[in-house]
Amino acid sequence: MTLRFVVASVLFLPLLMLGRGRLTGGAAGATGRLPLVRLVALTICIGPPFTLLINTGYGIAPLAHAVVIGPGMTMLTANALSVILDRRPMPMARLLGLLLVSGGLVAMALEQPASKTPGVEVWLGDLCFIGSGMLWGIFTYLSARWQLDPVRATGVVTILSALIVLLPFWLLLAEETPPVSAWLWQGVFQGVLGGCLAILAYTRSVALLGAGRSAIFPALVPPLAVLLAIPLTGSWPSVTQWSGIALASIGLVVSLDLLKNGWGTKLGKGH
Repeated sequence: MTLRFVVASVLFLPLLMLGRGRLTGGAAGATGRLPLVRLVALTICIGPPFTLLINTGYGIAPLAHAVVIGPGMTMLTANALSVILDRRPMPMARLLGLLLVSGGLVAMALEQPASKTPGVEVWLGDLCFIGSGMLWGIFTYLSARWQLDPVRATGVVTILSALIVLLPFWLLLAEETPPVSAWLWQGVFQGVLGGCLAILAYTRSVALLGAGRSAIFPALVPPLAVLLAIPLTGSWPSVTQWSGIALASIGLVVSLDLLKNGWGTKLGKGH
């Protein structure tokens, strides 16, 4: 968690310094300003609470639970908030796509490895994934509703999160720590890729596609994780997993209505 925020902060800080305008106060959106209330809300959604929940879940429940429950809750939360709070009717194509994606995620979850931590109930880890998925779904909804500038919003939240986690990190640092090479690799994966580039790309996609459509894409995590395991670990998907990949992929296409309108029309309209 510390590597995610500290490394990403080092990358975001120059970008924020090059930008103009205050970091807090005023209205969010085109002005690039981020009110304090919104800053706190975003920090809860994608800052230490989110990272602590998902990392805790990884230590309890199997990875298969993480890649299914988290993205599924993100997808459902963001779409539910759009329908309930904004009273936006859900297109039939998206509803059908959500059902297909959900079926694919369930299929992926049918084959589950043993619990990582003997003696600890797996459902406790599942609750962590439910909580982290809901937080990311709320972040997706708020990003679309507030039309946040990706660099400024995520940069400020990341730096604030780094300041929050540094003190507990030094206080709780174990005497035996991993080798330097492990820290460097995790710094790249957690900070550069996950904490900076991925969240920038995701926030930008929310601005282009809206909360509902953007929330579908995390459903690609389970099938992509299984496919990446082929070259990385030599592990081939089972028939059940292939079925889940197919359902999730078809559901994504149906949800975005790609076959009817195409990418160019969607992006051209700013949806």
